[in-house]
Amino acid sequence: MSNDTIPRGPIERTIELDASPARAWVALADPEGLASWFPDRVEGLAPEEGSTGWLVWDKHGRYAIAIEWMEAGRRLVWRWARKPETPLDGGYNTTVQWTLTEREGGGTILRLVESGFRTESDRQDNVGGWEHELGELADHLATA
Repeated sequence: MSNDTIPRGPIERTIELDASPARAWVALADPEGLASWFPDRVEGLAPEEGSTGWLVWDKHGRYAIAIEWMEAGRRLVWRWARKPETPLDGGYNTTVQWTLTEREGGGTILRLVESGFRTESDRQDNVGGWEHELGELADHLATA
């Protein structure tokens, strides 16, 4: 077994956002809000537990997504496919957990944990991806 087949664990990131938890929540849980910084489009997804849909990137394809759990304004858990155009059931997917807390003095502390990687290479792909995407989220909320 090569080292590439042994993932080191979940991706864990915490960032501070210059936006209220309510604004940050919209950017994560509302399909329009999510599409303003993450995919190019969101198709079929509603901001409620059990909802399924697609995150669509024009250059990368459509990725299945399902909202697994929601505590409005505070915690969101979704599962999404690792490969484009593949179903969640029976396919390779990971789970992303978002937790928002109000920062003392204003703003939001956002914590992301993504788990379920089969290989370290897959995990590393998303480490770089989240660094970029969380930067886009912070920029979006700072200017919105």
